[in-house]
Amino acid sequence: MGLDMEVTGNFASTLGPIQRCYEVAWSGTPFDGVADWTIDVYVTGDTQAPRSYDAWVTYDNSKVHVLQVAPTDPLIKMPGAMNLSTYYQERAAFGASYFSPPYNGTLGNGTVVRIALDIGGSGLVTFGFANGAYRSEAGLHSVTTVSAQLAINRTCSSSVGGLAELPDVASGTGSSGQYSLAVAVGAVTGAIVLVAGAMYANSAGPGRAIWHSPEAAGLPAKRMRQRRRRDE
Repeated sequence: MGLDMEVTGNFASTLGPIQRCYEVAWSGTPFDGVADWTIDVYVTGDTQAPRSYDAWVTYDNSKVHVLQVAPTDPLIKMPGAMNLSTYYQERAAFGASYFSPPYNGTLGNGTVVRIALDIGGSGLVTFGFANGAYRSEAGLHSVTTVSAQLAINRTCSSSVGGLAELPDVASGTGSSGQYSLAVAVGAVTGAIVLVAGAMYANSAGPGRAIWHSPEAAGLPAKRMRQRRRRDE
């Protein structure tokens, strides 16, 4: 499970190029309640459609806010599911579950959540996961999560990859395909590995599984001119 910094080409069953860092030249009004950028939580390697998931995304609340309304969408891969998302300072706890048929989840690599960001200031903002969990008909999946960064009027590390140019965020163009950010999946130092389900979360200590739903735990269900860095 990861975050994609630039959502172009991403859908419920399709992923475009995954961006681990994205440079944004921003000059808009701070925290005006309007979406300045969008990012995606995505999954890879699922051969069956999801029944439930958790994606607790962390970030610097002094630089960005997560909007709780469209274009934020926690049900892209699970239409008709129960939206169990909750929002806190510096953490958006996205989650959804099918508690009974019909199970209309979309299988394959693709976007699970689209997140709309309201930018409030310049800085290098790291997006990570406090919890990542995914359950399909086959059962719980072992989930690896990886952080990523949005460089607001800043520069991405040269180790991220090549450069490309996009319009200024403040111009208001490309809101559906260009205002986005995300995190790539992969094995890196400090990655959080969890075996869990989704919804109704409780936490556990470091290195322990987090069971975030009754279903997952086996319990009865009763939750600018701007430049872009590309991965290589």
